[in-house]
Amino acid sequence: MQNQNKGFYYVLDVDDDSRLRNVFWADARSRAAYEFFGDVITFDTTYLTNRYDMPFAPFVGVNHHDHSILLGAGLISNEDMETFVWLFNAWLGCMNNKAPGAIVTDQARAMKNAIEIVFPKTTRYRFVCGTL
Repeated sequence: MQNQNKGFYYVLDVDDDSRLRNVFWADARSRAAYEFFGDVITFDTTYLTNRYDMPFAPFVGVNHHDHSILLGAGLISNEDMETFVWLFNAWLGCMNNKAPGAIVTDQARAMKNAIEIVFPKTTRYRFVCGTL
């Protein structure tokens, strides 16, 4: 994919047996959009319906037309703190270490802890009850 689109970014996390654990990706358009619309993002992992039982983890922003835009996404094997730390670090690497100003997400304790570890001073964390 990177041969066709130089701005495409992905990171794979594999276990000791070289089996896929987690993956993060963002295309060039998403990365460019983040430069303009990355001040507040939403992050939600409630999409659990795929055949591998890996939660889909989209990073979503809002553009100047008030439309939701996908800024990156992941498939994760777990919803524990270590996995969220891996995913948020992959996000930061993709976005040139530019943290969002705020993250709106659900009230998962593991996610909150990971946000505090990866984005210690630059990001505000807000949660909503229920599904985003």
